[in-house]
Parts: sequence; structure tokens; C-alpha cells
Amino acid sequence: MASITINTNLASLTAQHNLSMATKGMNTAMQRLTTGYRINSGKDDAAGSSVSTLMEAQISGYDVAEANASMGLSLLNTAEGVLNIVGDYLQRIRDLTEQAANGTYGTSSMTAIRTEVQQRMEEINRLCTVIDFNGVKLLDGTSIAAQSKNGINLQVSNNSGKNNIINLKYTLFQAATITALLITNNAHSSHEGAEGPGQKWYERIKGDTAALAARVEGGTKTSSDNREYNYTDKGYTKIEDEVYDWKDNKTTSANISCITAICDAVYTDDATAREFLTFIDDAIENVSGRTSLIGAYMNRVESAVDAISVQKENIVSANSSIKDADVATESSNYIKYQILQQSSATLLATANQTPSIALNLL
Repeated sequence: MASITINTNLASLTAQHNLSMATKGMNTAMQRLTTGYRINSGKDDAAGSSVSTLMEAQISGYDVAEANASMGLSLLNTAEGVLNIVGDYLQRIRDLTEQAANGTYGTSSMTAIRTEVQQRMEEINRLCTVIDFNGVKLLDGTSIAAQSKNGINLQVSNNSGKNNIINLKYTLFQAATITALLITNNAHSSHEGAEGPGQKWYERIKGDTAALAARVEGGTKTSSDNREYNYTDKGYTKIEDEVYDWKDNKTTSANISCITAICDAVYTDDATAREFLTFIDDAIENVSGRTSLIGAYMNRVESAVDAISVQKENIVSANSSIKDADVATESSNYIKYQILQQSSATLLATANQTPSIALNLL
């Protein structure tokens, strides 16, 4: 039989415990409803919290990888835009050169052609020198990507290793200046000679361009169709290397631009202009090849972005199932604990009055 006591009020203690538990449950439900998370600290679900933390690290990594891929696309778009302009300029130079090869143009007309060609060549060099992306020079050949021949690596996934990068080939970032396109990287230019990259540009011409070789070297040259070309009086043999500015920039009064030397040698005779078409064709092919490669890389990077989006979506969904609160469930819990809290508080008040019954026995 339950006894009536004054010092120990068991009913009150029970009501206090249940009130505390109801308040705790209501506060937990309120926290989850206000934050939207089922797990707000490790004590809510230690294992789930650990898994969710790792998933959130992956999600953040996918966000960065997606940004990296987007930056790579922007870089490729920038390079493609300039190469398209260079290609248009080269096509115009080819048209002018083909006109000069017709043999129907007098001195004044050839001078006009030479002037426009030279200006377009200078503009190609200017564009390739100034274009950059976040400080990376794209088309002047001075970037680490071009000089090291390692290209540019795009980190398009969370982890290390070659399977998580897309390497943009170094040839995309080689110099696209006139010297590079028409001489250094041209199939119709020789790469022989002990003087290295500073040698006279005309010493790089192969023997299959007899008229042009005779024009710049002086003397007589015989073509494959047994035609002889003699430009002894117009040759450039006596002109030394220092006369030419091989970088095609920083031109001073003491240096004649390599572009000037090319134009002076080519656009004076229909035979030299005709043979120079092969050099221009190689340059156009070079630019066209780069543009095609850029397009292929764009498709690949865009596919990587799509894959990243799918992977991130899956991880976000999995993390949501672990960490996010079920609003319907928590709303129900909140109402339940609110009712229990109110009823416990009412009963606690009643329980606190129970010891006063003892006064009736005195």
C-alpha cells in the first residue's frame, strides 16, 4: 500500500522526470525542424554523422572539380577565339599571296599587297603576344605548358592520379606567331643549322622552294620542273642575323622585323609568292589542327562536367537520406512532446500538492 510521505514525493519526481523528457524531446524536434537536419551533432547519430561528414567532403570536392572543368572550358574558348581570328588573317594573307602569284601586278600593286600582308602578320603577332588566361600565356609559346611539353592538367575529379585529370596537349599552347607558323613549325622550313633558333629565317627554307631560296640566298636555284631562278643582285646573303628581330617584337631602329624580311623577300616576284603559298597552307593547317583539337577537348571536358553533376547528385541524395530531417515525422514528434509537456506540467502541480494531505491527519 502506498504511504503518505512528506520528505519524499515519488509522484512529483515521476512527473518531473516525464516533464524533462517531454521538454527534451520537444526541443530536439524543434531543433530539427528549424535546421532541417536530423543530425545536428555527433550525439544524434554518431555513425551517421561520420558518414555524412565524408559525403559532404566529396560533395565539396565535386563542386571544385566542376569549377575546374568550367575554367578549362573558358581557357579553351579563349584560345579558340584567337585562333579563329589568326585563321581568318592567314586566309586573307593566302588570298593576297595568290593574287601576287598571278604575275599581272606591277610594282605599286605588289607594294600594296606587301603592305597589307605585313600589317596582318604584325596583328597576328600582337594577338598571340597579349592573349592570356589568368596570367597563362596561351599562344606565344612562353608558357610552362608549352616549354615543358607537359601541357595543362585539368583536375576534374576528387582524387589524385592520372584518371582524375584531363591533360590539354602542349601543342595547343605552342607559339602561333608568324615566325612559328611560317618558319619554326612549318613543314616546308628546314630545322637544320648550327645557329639555332636565332639563325637567319631564310636558312630554314628547304630546297623544294627554288625561287624563294634563290631570292633570299642569292645565286641560282633550279626547281623540280627544271626552271632556274637567279636573284644574285637581290639576295639577302650579306645581311647578318642581328639585322632581324627574331621575336617579332621589341623592334628597334637597328633591327628589321623578321616579318619585314619575309615580306621583302616574297612579295616582289610572282614566282616567290607562288612558292610561299605552301608555307601559308602549312600555317593554316597548323591553326586548323589546333582548332579541331580544342573542339575535341571541349566535348571531353563538357562530358566530364556532366559526369561530375551525376556523381554529385547521387552523393547529395545519399547524404540527404542520412542527415536531413523528415519534416512530417518531426512535426508529429513536436506536437506529441508538446502535449506530454503540458500534461506533465499539470500533473506535476497536482503531485506537488499531495504531501499537504498529511496535514489533515494531524
